[in-house]
Amino acid sequence: MHTLSWNDNNIPHQISLSEDGTNTRIEMRIVKDIEPEVLSLTVHDSLANVTEAWQGAALPVSTAFDDGDLFSHVRVLFNLEKGCVVWLVNHIKMPCGNKMSADKLAWIPAMHAKDGKLSAI
Repeated sequence: MHTLSWNDNNIPHQISLSEDGTNTRIEMRIVKDIEPEVLSLTVHDSLANVTEAWQGAALPVSTAFDDGDLFSHVRVLFNLEKGCVVWLVNHIKMPCGNKMSADKLAWIPAMHAKDGKLSAI
């Protein structure tokens, strides 16, 4: 596994990549107060291409919603040749005050993050 590094040292989340034949498996460990959440997604692209697409940050493509109990935001992790990988960020404040994640990774074909939104390639 190849672990990517974030431009911001304050981000505890970890993204690791591994080869799966001609595909790449993305594994993201979301660290919050409650037990960490592990997300995975396999994309039909080489490990070299996915690694090269990493910019050290998640690119926001939506306006963040935050009412103090729920935070929700859509960000792009990788712009690849045929589409992008989005990270749907959802942090929920529990009654005890701790926060947990209910996040998702998804492949979006034929779109990229551009100028703060999803745009057709």
